[in-house]
Amino acid sequence: MPIEKKKLDENKNNPYVSIAKALGLLIVVSFLLFAAFFTLGAYNHMYSKAIDARLLDTVPDEFVIVTEEELNKYPALKEAIDTQSYVKANPHEWSKTIDFLDEKGSYVVKFEDEYYEIGFMTA
Repeated sequence: MPIEKKKLDENKNNPYVSIAKALGLLIVVSFLLFAAFFTLGAYNHMYSKAIDARLLDTVPDEFVIVTEEELNKYPALKEAIDTQSYVKANPHEWSKTIDFLDEKGSYVVKFEDEYYEIGFMTA
């Protein structure tokens, strides 16, 4: 037993062991911080979506007509048309609106007597 105790005491006083432990701890903490930063960035990217409606000055060659009833199903699109600005949208509504306009056949819409170009943004 005394031999093992002596080895432990020698390692305790060895500066290289302390440096190795500190370096290992630094690497683990750095990795955890990187993972947290990466996760936060992915979360922000996933939930940073917006819909934009730009009022057009001229009548476009191709467009689709959207009705008030259709817009009621897509509140972010309706708000974008009403405010003519960027409107934040959750990912589900954002992709649902894209699918709606894809089915209609155009991202240029006529609502009432105005024409709008609809844009979709991500972070």
